[in-house]
Amino acid sequence: MINIRQLAKLAQVSPGVVSRVLSEDPTLSISAETRQRVLDMIKKYNYQPTKRNGRKWVHSLCVITTLSEQEEVNDAYFRVIMQGVSQAAAEAHYKVKTVYRLQEAPVMNDLPKYAGLVLVGSIEDQVIEKLRSQNEHLVLVDNQISDLIANRVSPNLADMFEDTLGALLDQGLREIGFIGGRLRSIGLNGKQIHEHADIREKLFKIDMAAAKSRTAHCEIGEWTPLFGFEATKRLVTAYPGMNAIIAASDPIAMGILRCLHELNVSVPQKIQVISFDDLDFAKYLVPSLTTFQIPTMEIGAEAVRILVNELQSEKSTIRQLTLQGKLIQRETTLS
Repeated sequence: MINIRQLAKLAQVSPGVVSRVLSEDPTLSISAETRQRVLDMIKKYNYQPTKRNGRKWVHSLCVITTLSEQEEVNDAYFRVIMQGVSQAAAEAHYKVKTVYRLQEAPVMNDLPKYAGLVLVGSIEDQVIEKLRSQNEHLVLVDNQISDLIANRVSPNLADMFEDTLGALLDQGLREIGFIGGRLRSIGLNGKQIHEHADIREKLFKIDMAAAKSRTAHCEIGEWTPLFGFEATKRLVTAYPGMNAIIAASDPIAMGILRCLHELNVSVPQKIQVISFDDLDFAKYLVPSLTTFQIPTMEIGAEAVRILVNELQSEKSTIRQLTLQGKLIQRETTLS
């Protein structure tokens, strides 16, 4: 049996156009010739869309995320991404109708009815494929672990990290630490599938191994100030010659700075600290935090724009967008 993507290719339109022709969406702007071509292909191949309860919600989006509600409240990074999703949807006259959290093992029988899906976080290929079998219009947001060919928007963490580590190595620093967190994928049953290494952890180990005159120290755990505090205490106690610490997130960096203060370690004279996120509190820490400003609002907004473009375009084109960050130099580094 032919699927909607195959039919769309034969009709030389995007799957979104086929879907909206089937749902008789009055806002779809295509030529009469294109509409007739789609209808002819539907008839020729006797295409039968997935059976649904009721009509498709043509201007409604569904967000599926690996984060619990409490994690989202505590994690400003993902909270701002979600704000970008909602804002861009409203600007395009779409609505985020539902947010499903995989940790809650939600029953998602209504996925075919949404115009499209926004998948946020570390979702594995097998889970994405199951979701895509219910609704082919989706975009991946900040997903480091999937290799699927799909619409996606991500921050360019690799380039930001290489710039960060390169700047520290250029200063001649010899003992550098990295404190980060694990990426945890969640299955449809609400249970954790695997833990994955963040790209920055991978690059840190590779690059420091290549810099043979340097020593690398790595601590990986939770994305929290508490873990940052505890990991820093272990590192500084075990390696008193530590010159710099790279934090994978501002909340981790908050714990790092608190620990260094309690240990009477001067920042940045003794140990420099660089982080990622540039959350609102970063500039108010003492000393103020040098950190990469990641365009979190824009990540969420671009994800929706890509999805809406697919739904409204006659042509089907996969878009994969990587957004650059900007280093905000403050008081926890020397240069």
